[in-house]
Amino acid sequence: MDTHADTTALPGASPVAIGAGANATGAGSQVAIGDGAAARGENAIAIGGHPYSEVTTANGDYSVAIGASSQATGRGAMAFGGDQDNSSGANASGDYALAFGAKSNASGPASIALGMNSQALNANDVALGSGSVTAAAVGTSAVTLNGMRFDFAGAAPTSTVSIGSVGAERTLTNVAAGRLTYDSTDAVNGSQLNATNLALELEDGKVNSFGSGVAQALGGGAQFNPADGTFTGPTYNVYGQPQSNVGDAFAALQNLAPLQFSTAASPTVGLGANGLPVSNDVTLVGPTAGAVTLHNVAAGVDLTDAVNVSQLKALDTKLDTLGGSVVASLGGGSGYDPNTGAVASPNYSVYGQSYAGVDNSIAALQNNAPLQFSSAASPTVGLGANGQPVSNDVTLVGPMAGAVTLHNVAAGIDLTDAVNVEQLNGAISAAIINVSPAGAVWVTGNPDTYAVPVATGANATAIGSGAVASGQSSTAIGNGAVANADNSVALGANSVASEANTVSVGAAGSERRVTNVAPAVNGTDAVNLNQMNAGLGNLQNQVSQNLKKSYGGTAAAIAISGLHYDDRPGKISAAVATGYYHNQMGLAMGVGGTSEDGRWRVNGGLTLAPTLSSPDFGAVVGMTHTFN
Repeated sequence: MDTHADTTALPGASPVAIGAGANATGAGSQVAIGDGAAARGENAIAIGGHPYSEVTTANGDYSVAIGASSQATGRGAMAFGGDQDNSSGANASGDYALAFGAKSNASGPASIALGMNSQALNANDVALGSGSVTAAAVGTSAVTLNGMRFDFAGAAPTSTVSIGSVGAERTLTNVAAGRLTYDSTDAVNGSQLNATNLALELEDGKVNSFGSGVAQALGGGAQFNPADGTFTGPTYNVYGQPQSNVGDAFAALQNLAPLQFSTAASPTVGLGANGLPVSNDVTLVGPTAGAVTLHNVAAGVDLTDAVNVSQLKALDTKLDTLGGSVVASLGGGSGYDPNTGAVASPNYSVYGQSYAGVDNSIAALQNNAPLQFSSAASPTVGLGANGQPVSNDVTLVGPMAGAVTLHNVAAGIDLTDAVNVEQLNGAISAAIINVSPAGAVWVTGNPDTYAVPVATGANATAIGSGAVASGQSSTAIGNGAVANADNSVALGANSVASEANTVSVGAAGSERRVTNVAPAVNGTDAVNLNQMNAGLGNLQNQVSQNLKKSYGGTAAAIAISGLHYDDRPGKISAAVATGYYHNQMGLAMGVGGTSEDGRWRVNGGLTLAPTLSSPDFGAVVGMTHTFN
């Protein structure tokens, strides 16, 4: 059978070789089990064999190779997996590398290849999943956006993790939201990128709205193209000359205007855009020197209006009739002397008394008027011609003491108008169900029978017919709603909130559903039914996974219990056993020995549960001493 265990190695070494062509020749207690299995590294373990495949080899010191044609050539490397095809076993050639699955390859130092045909090719790389392949890690230190440089954290990666390969990529799901800070190296998920996209869309909308608004405000053919962000400036026609921007148009309007600011010393020198106005002085400016004729001037009306020639010609006639018209306007027996222009003082009857002159009559009108200026401190004391008004305060004053009735008051329109009794009654009726500033209804109600809401609790609010908010800082909204507990909220007709710090949307026997609840985000948010069902599903998956792992552990325990050794003095033996429990398989292997005097017995074993989604290992070491 050509089985070979090198017993000439280090003193005390106990190599084991089991199977046709098995070879345990390393410098230590290496183990080779299976057809052609070779354990050549110090204390290496090679388990598995197949007459038509490459031998299972553990050449690295302290390496482990399990499975037909698996290869563990790196120091401390572990290769698990094999198949019926030649060269189809796992290959862990990097020092301390791990390869799991048929044709998996972990060639980088401390790399991990997990899954059939996975390839971890560089130091510390991780290839996760069947067919996953790693490449050299590439660092990205910064990016320049809109002319600004942004430096990145984690710019010098030492290795990479691959979950697929070129043309056979995988999605990475159930990724939690990563921290978004300047020094964060967390992965981000789709919802975070979606938030960024929404923010960019909002900003893009603001830019488009701004550009369109500016173009519309400028006029003059100005245009904004939202597709590429370009802006076409306006063109203005000013006194027959085109101007390509607002500044030039303003300058042309001033420099070329027929009416320009000037100085009193040099009234014909224009002071448009080329100079600052020095006074309220303007000059008519023409294209040639000399005065400018101003045609089609309408008759002036206000004192500061320009007058035309026809008004000057009519002035003489008006002066002749002025005296008579003044006298006619004054009345009160006033007379006019056309020769001297003198006007005789009139006499007026004011509240039954005769007064000479307009000034005395006006004073009498103020002092005896039924509505007079007053002071806020003494609102019934008239402040007419005998005193200066001290405030925007007026008082109705009658010939007798007491209040004065004001009749025939029209309905007020503006906010500062007086209102009449009809408006007051209407406002009182409307206030029962409406709060309506400037005509905008904020709170409305339509109860069958109205009852005044009551808010007796400190800082409480009650809205709705018969609503009661008696708890401190409580809120009752809706007809008949009651919030009688501190800091409670009752929402909806007849809802009752009787427990502190609660929100009630109904009452006992009259419950309501809360609909359109968004998915919870913070720890104190309410969750909806979809979130609860998803949480229960995740819990069931976790329970199933834990149960499967417990079955695998049981199978491994059953397997290691089946290891038996030759207890005869001076004998060294190896044992292999398998266990099965609930669709899970356990594999155990071990080596035991007894001293020549039969008093000491030492044994050790290794277990493997290979059928789990993540294969797991176990080990045991035992020693027995017989005293007699």
